[in-house]
Amino acid sequence: MHFIKHGEYLLWLHKTISSLGYCKQDIPVIQIRYRINGELRYIFRFRTFTYSSFNWIHNEFYPKPLGRKVVPKIIDQYLSPMALAIWIMDDGTRFKNKGLKFCTNSFTLKEALLLINKYSLESTIQKVSVVNQYNIYIPKSSINQLIKIVKP
Repeated sequence: MHFIKHGEYLLWLHKTISSLGYCKQDIPVIQIRYRINGELRYIFRFRTFTYSSFNWIHNEFYPKPLGRKVVPKIIDQYLSPMALAIWIMDDGTRFKNKGLKFCTNSFTLKEALLLINKYSLESTIQKVSVVNQYNIYIPKSSINQLIKIVKP
């Protein structure tokens, strides 16, 4: 689910996923989701298909018996520039005239460190207000390097 301001990205993501056969080709339509402070919120939404051939991916991210999401040890094999760009669009927050934050709240400090090692970007791990939760912050000084990685 994405808000209407992310519509261009969501339509691109839908086109990419549907061209691979992982969801219906019907173009997502704008829906009213809920009200916040009396405002209507408009969203785009589409659903992907479920394939048992992808269960191994689920098992890497949700290993038994932990029952929680983890960063797989093999993440560096799959964190391509395209995956990084999608991660930014889905769980990134850019601060005007500052850097970029990746929301990684469900991961441990060790797991967050695994995520930042692939591209050798200047970054910091920041604690959030909840115990044992962290975000990755890329400072403004590294944004151009990040852009060079994801732009293609």
